[in-house]
Amino acid sequence: MKSLLVVSYARDRLATTDAASRAEALTCLGDDARVLHTDDGWIAFDGEDPGDRVDHTGASFTLRLGRAARTRTGDVTTAELAEQLGKGTKADGVALAELVPPFAAAHRSGPGEPTVAATDWLGFRQLFWWQGDGVAAISTSALALGALAGAGLDHGALGLQSLVGWQVGLGTVFAQVEKVPAGCLAVLDAGRVETHRYVEQSLALDGPAPSLPEAVDEMAGMLREFLRAYIADHPTTVLQLTGGQDTRVLLAALSPETRRGLRALTLDVRGGSDATLAEKLSAMCGLDLHLHWLDEQPPVTPAAAHRMALRAAAALDGMASPLALAPLLLAEGHLEQGHRLSGLGGEACRGFYYFGQPRHASTSPHLIGQLANWRLYANEAVDARALEPGFVASARTDALDRITASFDGAPPQWLRATDHFYLYQRMQRWAGAHGSVAAVNRFFINPMFDRRFIQLAHSVSPDQKGSGLLTGQLIHRLDRELAAVPLDSGLVPARLGQPGIRDRAAAARVTARKLSRKVRQRLRHSGRAQLGAAEVAALVVEHWRTEPDVLAPLRNNGIVREAWLAELLAGRRESAPATVAFLTNLLVATAPRPVT
Repeated sequence: MKSLLVVSYARDRLATTDAASRAEALTCLGDDARVLHTDDGWIAFDGEDPGDRVDHTGASFTLRLGRAARTRTGDVTTAELAEQLGKGTKADGVALAELVPPFAAAHRSGPGEPTVAATDWLGFRQLFWWQGDGVAAISTSALALGALAGAGLDHGALGLQSLVGWQVGLGTVFAQVEKVPAGCLAVLDAGRVETHRYVEQSLALDGPAPSLPEAVDEMAGMLREFLRAYIADHPTTVLQLTGGQDTRVLLAALSPETRRGLRALTLDVRGGSDATLAEKLSAMCGLDLHLHWLDEQPPVTPAAAHRMALRAAAALDGMASPLALAPLLLAEGHLEQGHRLSGLGGEACRGFYYFGQPRHASTSPHLIGQLANWRLYANEAVDARALEPGFVASARTDALDRITASFDGAPPQWLRATDHFYLYQRMQRWAGAHGSVAAVNRFFINPMFDRRFIQLAHSVSPDQKGSGLLTGQLIHRLDRELAAVPLDSGLVPARLGQPGIRDRAAAARVTARKLSRKVRQRLRHSGRAQLGAAEVAALVVEHWRTEPDVLAPLRNNGIVREAWLAELLAGRRESAPATVAFLTNLLVATAPRPVT
């Protein structure tokens, strides 16, 4: 199921939703949304999966809100999901936590029964809920709930997004609409919705933490087990191959026999490092490699680019960069949407935010503020000149308050707290927004999202994760020959896996170069555009200048400066991709089906 909206009314009153709001909500689900009335409300959905089960009356259903439902060892059937979710709040949390993200499903046993929706343990597959007066709803679309609620935009959430580029916490760009938390069930019944946790966010292991060699051995065994079972069940699977560490881990975890003839896919531009390294690795392992050149696609007109950006913004619910997604959606339109292995999740093994941070500090408001200013606001911050001064001023305060609140429940040791933030904030809210789009289009499989694997990664000390030590040892443990091949950074995994000062220093220099670019971006107020984003941004602005009425919903909204917008449309000012992305998201959130 690609999109779902379930609405429930209180039994003691004849609550209804406004007809116009309902119609607008339905447009957010897709052009072919189907509506079924139930005894306490209605459901609407678009893009049924062959595995879905829906009674024609809407009285009962089991819907897979993503194509994959998989544990480490095997696929989970719709009947098994129905049995598990049919237990409601008494569902087996251990069994649900074994499902590898992205995963979500919704189930109703029959008339008078509640609807139970589950997201994965990481909250990677995005689900949302809204509670009104005598009416409540859950949906895969925050846009649909925002339209249904009619509550307007959340300026605090938008202020945060204008600095970070994505959301932190459980908020959305709509007031009263929230994300279902990680590892939770959303139970909808008689006009009320409640969330119930089935697994704790703590990733602590039972008993003493393993040594680094013990952790590496278990992680290697888990990946081999996962991939052996998956390829056996789905032999046409494609490995998405890049020049980085994470897909190298997956490639090394495959047995030599499995690699031979296995299909691989690399997206790159001519002259890119990913393609060069993918060709070398494919020759070594006997992979059947397909190179897809992102810069050799048919030309895109400004009007088409604008439509692409709007579709991408809607797919992301206005909460991540549509300019990053649009070129990928264009490329994926030419590619088979079957079973795809991804290395997403591997960054949990490397300490994403470690560089430049004090090694033995305790979490404090000062450190959180520094992280926000020098890392979180670097890449996707909107040009403040494009925004109303009052909005900009409140954005800083609101954003820091929300970011600080997101550290509640994190480990007290600072570097471990940043690991927690990376996983449950950046991975859940940024990567999860993009991953939810992939999850409904193909079998999007991420072996390193196995919860036990992540628990082991988090059990390793920051000193052993930093500078690639853990990942280097993991690749070396899986395949020494592949560990000797340099990554696209020039670093050699086998050397990263050694505790020697020289190679750890080399890794630190690579990280330092990356961080210095972020510092320059911060000082110059210029973010780094994603692959293809700059080209899409230029085309979108060109369309706006040709059809300025498209931006009518953004005028006089208290967020965008009218004078700046006039200068942009007149060609007297240019705009960075991050700003164009924010305006596109704002346009879709303000008018879900704007004039194109």
